[in-house]
Amino acid sequence: MFKRKKPLDFYSQLRRLIWPVKGWERNFTYYWKRIVRIPDSPHSIAMGFSIGVFVAFTPFLGFHTILSIFIAWVLGANIISSLIGTFLGNPITYPLMWTFSYALGSFFFNAQSIDYEKIEFSNFMEIDFFISFFLGSSILGFLFAISGYFLIKYSLIVFKKN
Repeated sequence: MFKRKKPLDFYSQLRRLIWPVKGWERNFTYYWKRIVRIPDSPHSIAMGFSIGVFVAFTPFLGFHTILSIFIAWVLGANIISSLIGTFLGNPITYPLMWTFSYALGSFFFNAQSIDYEKIEFSNFMEIDFFISFFLGSSILGFLFAISGYFLIKYSLIVFKKN
C-alpha cells in the first residue's frame, strides 16, 4: 500500500541515507526551533545541551539517552535539550569522534605511536585501549560541551531578546 511504484536503486538509497531529501538545513532548523521553544532559562537549556554533547562523546553506546537524562536530572538542567545534544553523535560523526578520541587518549595515556589496526570490536575490552579511548573521549567531550554551552546560551539570549 505504501510502496513506491518504481523502487529506488541502490545508489539512490545510499544517497538518501547520507543526505536527506530536503537537506541538512531543514534538520538543523527543526532542532534549533525545538531548543528555542523550550520554556526554561537559557542557562538550563545550554547546560542540558552541553551535557548531551558530552555524553555523545562517551564510548557507552546504547546508554547515551539514559546517561544524559540522569546527569541532566541530577544537575537540574533541561532534559529535553540534553536529549537534543546527544544527537551530535550519529553514524556520520561517530567514526571521526572515535578516531580522534582514541588518538588523543593514546597520546596522553601511553605516548606511543597510534596503532589504528587495534580499533576492532574484539580489542575494545582491552584495558589499554579502553582507558585511552575513554580519556580521549572525555577530553574532547568536555571541550565540545564547554563550547556548545556558550554558543547555545549566547544564541538563546540574543534570539529571545529579539
